Amino acid sequence: MRQSAHFSEGHVPVAFVFSAPGEKESRLGKPVAGATGDNLEAALVHLHASCPGLFLSEHRYDYRITNAWPDTLAVSLGHGGSEALDTQIQDARNVQRVLRELEGCDVVILSGRKAQLLARALNRSGKTVVDPPHVGNTGLNVSYEIGAHLGLVTPQDRRAHRVQLWANAVLKALRADCS
Repeated sequence: MRQSAHFSEGHVPVAFVFSAPGEKESRLGKPVAGATGDNLEAALVHLHASCPGLFLSEHRYDYRITNAWPDTLAVSLGHGGSEALDTQIQDARNVQRVLRELEGCDVVILSGRKAQLLARALNRSGKTVVDPPHVGNTGLNVSYEIGAHLGLVTPQDRRAHRVQLWANAVLKALRADCS
């Protein structure tokens, strides 16, 4: 199985696209290696239980994972930022790279605004594209407010609830494929 800081081949024909690999991904040599990956893995437990015909596994590296930009970007590594420019992501060569990396995957889940820049090209290629909020902690916190009435006291409980809300958003967008 091919794997690098920006790409994991997996064997399940569902793909996840993130922004760009960072310091942790570079150090570990695999994509979504930090908290975002932990959140994705937790979401996959819910997705697999709810739609096992599509989400065949609970483990992130069983799925195709790539990034909208392949090069590692991290302030901690001396880069000016942690995101590629929109023009870099939308460059025809980069779009072709992403399309090649997603061959064989009919469902693509775009995690975050930078990945969503690829939505038009992916839709034109005939793929089913879902664009929930970013599954990282910041994306979850901004997208899913947790009211005190839920009684979720610990940060871990609130995170688990937000991850489940994210998974439900993915399922809602794919409902026709899960019935």
